[in-house]
Amino acid sequence: MPIKSQATISDICHKLTKIISETNAISLGDTLELAANSMLVKETSDVQKDIIHFRNLLSSFHQDEVGIEVLFQHSVGKALFEFFKKFPLKYQEEHIHLTGSLDADFIYPRLKKLLEGPNAAIYEKKITETYGKDALPIKTASDVDKLIRLKDNERFEDYLKILLIPKLILTDKKTHIEAAYHMADKLYHEYNIGRIRLKFSFTRDSAKEEDVIPGLSEISPEDVTLGLYEGFMQFQKEHPDFDFILSPSFRKESHFYDPKRFKTKKEFFLHQVELILGLIEKYPYLKSKLHNVDTVGNEKELYRKIHFEEMRLGFRKLHYKGFQLRSHHGETWHTLRKGVQAVDNAMNIWHIDTLEHGLSLGLNPNYYFHSLFERVMEKNHKGLSIPEGSHEALELNDMDWNENKIVLEKLLKGERLSTQEVNLFIKTKFHTAREIEHYQHDVLNRMINKNVSLISLPSSNNKLTAFFPDFKDHPFSWWEKKGVKLGVGTDNYVTLNTNFIQEMLILLFTDRDNLKITKLLMVVTGETRRPFISQLLWQMRK
Repeated sequence: MPIKSQATISDICHKLTKIISETNAISLGDTLELAANSMLVKETSDVQKDIIHFRNLLSSFHQDEVGIEVLFQHSVGKALFEFFKKFPLKYQEEHIHLTGSLDADFIYPRLKKLLEGPNAAIYEKKITETYGKDALPIKTASDVDKLIRLKDNERFEDYLKILLIPKLILTDKKTHIEAAYHMADKLYHEYNIGRIRLKFSFTRDSAKEEDVIPGLSEISPEDVTLGLYEGFMQFQKEHPDFDFILSPSFRKESHFYDPKRFKTKKEFFLHQVELILGLIEKYPYLKSKLHNVDTVGNEKELYRKIHFEEMRLGFRKLHYKGFQLRSHHGETWHTLRKGVQAVDNAMNIWHIDTLEHGLSLGLNPNYYFHSLFERVMEKNHKGLSIPEGSHEALELNDMDWNENKIVLEKLLKGERLSTQEVNLFIKTKFHTAREIEHYQHDVLNRMINKNVSLISLPSSNNKLTAFFPDFKDHPFSWWEKKGVKLGVGTDNYVTLNTNFIQEMLILLFTDRDNLKITKLLMVVTGETRRPFISQLLWQMRK
């Protein structure tokens, strides 16, 4: 379709606002159907054509004929974005990281000083090691923007690496003050965010040389925390309806500690806990903003009970001091069973209050394993082996083959299965799926009973993990129907090329028939009074 003017988009937004308010914000599918046949819309034939065209595109999206980006760029998609941006209540961004949410315009002038300073060679070496030789020279903000955004073929491990550039500039208190203010200003004005739960690195110490950041020794955890606090408070004074929560985040991996000062990760983490508690005692005003912590990082190797012991005592101490524990789990895994096990142990050993991501509790095991079966059998028919260490190989080795190990061996080697052996493979994957489904539901039900909330991050899960092929497969709506206490976040919205309102649109577009607009607004604002939401929608008509 031709590009529409802002006036046309605003006209569509105005008409949709009236219909949404008059129907008490029902599902998007029903709203568009009513809009296409509305007398109000028929008054402007071009608007009606746009809505009908968008409905057809939405159907095509659900038939895998067009990508979701087409919906974002459509005039009706833009009108819906405008509608949510204008909603009178501010949204609660429940999961956003500092390093991946600073744009190139903020980063470039500060990085430029480093690249033109006396230690330029150190920074250039670090950048080329991470991004490749083509990363240099960096002459404009556009050059930075290309480096800090995840490419289509990159996944979780790449994502952790490309967060390097923001880390290079975050080495003093002043920059943290400026970063917090910049983030608050951008999210508040461009995406209607009124509360930020910020994840930030309390310490970035690591035993691995590649993770060491130049200049990091010059800043203390106290400088980081107070810098962010002061930056947000500065913005809050200008906008009293803005609020924030600081959530220090600790890498789960065993090598993330300072080996020069501490013998073990456990000793190191207990020291960090004491620093946090000491900060609150020293600066009592921090207590209202610093009352939860998080764990982040690559959890693929961290799923057994023993993996949780290093940080258990530290978290217990924080719990007794009134802290809540949030944790990134169920985001990535070697096998789905281990992904569920990681969440299970986080609940039982760390006693988490909020689960971030939790994707291993949302995938349908029967769909997941049958998709795996189809991929493996396609290779088997071609006589192709399954590469050692691949996702397929890990899942196959995790299955209980009993006396049918020969089937596994033939699959791994690429030797074609007989009809009987194919049936044995089907039975094995079927029983594996059922066992994991039981485990999955057991963990999820205990989570609901314990009132453990779950933060949904659609773009992050789709772009980083590749465990579900399309946004339509994201489990947000299933969790909502099951009664899970939900929140929404963007993770690292700049790095992932998204924003909070776009995440809301993803959820609506992917469940056009069942997810009510009212329910989505309640989740993202934290407002539970439905009549009040209805009144606010009615006010938007003006």
